[in-house]
Amino acid sequence: MPGAVLVAYAVFAVVLLLGAGLLVARGEWSRARGWDRLVLFGPLFYAAPVAAFGSEHFTITKQIAAMVPGWLPWHFFWAYFVGSCFILAGLSLATKIRSGLAASLLALVFFLFVVLMDAPGWAHALHSRFAPALMLRELAFCAGPLALAGSLGALGRAKFAAATAARYFIAVGVVFYAVEQFLHGHHVPGFPLEAMTPTGIFGHAVWTYLTAAVYAVAGILLLIGQRTRAAATAVGAAAVFVVLVVYIPMAFLQHTTFLGFNYLGDTLMYAGTVLLLAGAMPVARETERPAAAPAA
Repeated sequence: MPGAVLVAYAVFAVVLLLGAGLLVARGEWSRARGWDRLVLFGPLFYAAPVAAFGSEHFTITKQIAAMVPGWLPWHFFWAYFVGSCFILAGLSLATKIRSGLAASLLALVFFLFVVLMDAPGWAHALHSRFAPALMLRELAFCAGPLALAGSLGALGRAKFAAATAARYFIAVGVVFYAVEQFLHGHHVPGFPLEAMTPTGIFGHAVWTYLTAAVYAVAGILLLIGQRTRAAATAVGAAAVFVVLVVYIPMAFLQHTTFLGFNYLGDTLMYAGTVLLLAGAMPVARETERPAAAPAA
């Protein structure tokens, strides 16, 4: 395994294990019940990949710098700067140290990615079915920490607006992904990407169709604002499942390149972002409107 790929896996493992250890040490794991235990891992499933992707900014800097829009100066500076921020943000979410600030800044960064890179990329490839998929993925990566920042009070009175915006951002992508996966079942599940599911993986296209079915039902519930916590948890659970049955085996098959790790990291990060939304949704009978203020 090349050193640069090994560094990404090492950073990923350190952040994930650190956060999991703190969940147990703080007693959060023992207090949670049922599917809420999966929701607890939302910040970690987001934090570990984002920190690992930050490490890539230092190991394959030239390739990362080439992705910076041409009209921006100091391409290498932005590569190093964003990489540092990703690593620090991952540690912040895993340890819950200034995590509200980190979540707010992550939401801003991914929103800028959408505006500066992904939306223009789609505009130049209107006939590509992958360009909108990538843009909606980055928008989801913005929405998860946006929901978390609102739930932590980092956005003040805008917390309900943030949760609602995050729900719609993610819901549109989930429904789009459901349709694409039904239409192209032999491609990898989770995201409608160009890669085909390796024929050696048990189940092959079955996982893509099953994921599409979960996404379709949950995405509609998220759009109409019904059972939003359960719906977001279901999408997150489906994404975690395909990481286990598809992307971890793919990572072993492609262990000499970043490709296997990036597929694994992106899908787990998507699971994390949807679970962050689940954590921001009401636990009881669900509504997207804030509760009325008590009478004076």
